Amino acid sequence: MPVPPEDFRGALASWASGVTVVTTARDGLVYGVTVSSFASLSLDPPLITVSLANTNYLPSLVEASGHFGVSILAGDQQRISEYFSSPGRRPQPAFPEGLLARSWRTGSPLIEGAAAQVDCELEQTVPGGDHTIVIGRVVAARSDPAKPPLLYFRRGYRSLKEDGDGG
Repeated sequence: MPVPPEDFRGALASWASGVTVVTTARDGLVYGVTVSSFASLSLDPPLITVSLANTNYLPSLVEASGHFGVSILAGDQQRISEYFSSPGRRPQPAFPEGLLARSWRTGSPLIEGAAAQVDCELEQTVPGGDHTIVIGRVVAARSDPAKPPLLYFRRGYRSLKEDGDGG
């Protein structure tokens, strides 16, 4: 018996995750989407995975460009996440005014002020139902330990509150 979609979504909404924006650039256009399906895959070589909806522009753009960036959003970047998760957007010559992004090693734009940034060359794509699993070889990474991450849990943004003793 199949799992009802609302049960599946409800169960997975109980998994707290960080919020990332995955971006790429191709033929003078930039594009990105908010993604919570992000994970490390391997330390040697350094590989990460992101899952991208097949209905989105991003899987084909990443395959065409051969690179992508992952910006792990900071706790104060909810509006950036909301922009990149809004439907109907298309690849454009630039992101909206005030949304600062800078390319690094591969040419993929990375969101300024993020808690961390990972710049990747495309290693492989794998079909995954209604998504494409994108595997990236990390060519550069940096983080700002002073910035707490933006979290998503039970269909809402959350913040990390430290208890003062490191855990």
